[in-house]
Amino acid sequence: MILIKKYSTEVEIRRVKTVEEYKAVENIQRVIWGMIGESPAPVTLLTAINTNGGLVEIAKEGDKIIGFSLAFPGAEGNYRYLYSHMAGVLKEYRDRNIGYEIKRHQFEEARKMGYTEVRWTFDPMKTRNSFFNVHKLGAYAYGYRINYYGIMESEENQGVESDRIEAHKFLNREIVRSPHYEVAAKITDYPNPWEKIDFSGDSIGIEVPSDIGNSDIDLKRKWRNALRSAIISLEEKKYVMNDVVKNQRSVYLIFTLKEKVGLR
Repeated sequence: MILIKKYSTEVEIRRVKTVEEYKAVENIQRVIWGMIGESPAPVTLLTAINTNGGLVEIAKEGDKIIGFSLAFPGAEGNYRYLYSHMAGVLKEYRDRNIGYEIKRHQFEEARKMGYTEVRWTFDPMKTRNSFFNVHKLGAYAYGYRINYYGIMESEENQGVESDRIEAHKFLNREIVRSPHYEVAAKITDYPNPWEKIDFSGDSIGIEVPSDIGNSDIDLKRKWRNALRSAIISLEEKKYVMNDVVKNQRSVYLIFTLKEKVGLR
């Protein structure tokens, strides 16, 4: 359990204990992501995960649950890791570092459970998430997945295919970042995508608007296709995302050759 004391009230982060808390976690999923045609992880599944090697945690301010995380064991051959399927905070409680503390607590619990890596996925088109997961949490991002969840109907995901990239947080090592990078794809007709990418250099940056928004579906689809093509090509050339740099109205997704950051 952890208590955040940076604000006027304490925020408690701990494992779920009661049926009532499981019910609250089921409901908070609907609220955070505006679920319409999608189903949240139900109480029965949450209970089974939390009592069979997984980890379901809540963040509470007073008596109110304001955030949560959900993770379960994952495997790749004989290798084991903790897979963080969901983590979120109610909108009115964001920008208070609560999401960051939820993930940090999850990492510490994963260490105690014997894991050396936590994995999860995020949408690289949502630059706020990219900055949080890669720059702030120190995860490498690689393993692009096209339309991973199929067509989704939640408010956040309507209109485009659900592409995701996998985040890899190694608990026994620090992330390696390059102090310099070459701009490989620069926006010249903002906010439309670039037309070409220069795949040269050990470390390169791809410019993406800070907020593509949900209202312009055609623009979202253009960026989905542009990023999909670019990241898949970069991964074929053995690049991984290892930083995100903020600009005035955009960010640069930074990709570095695997061998330069010590990844096989």
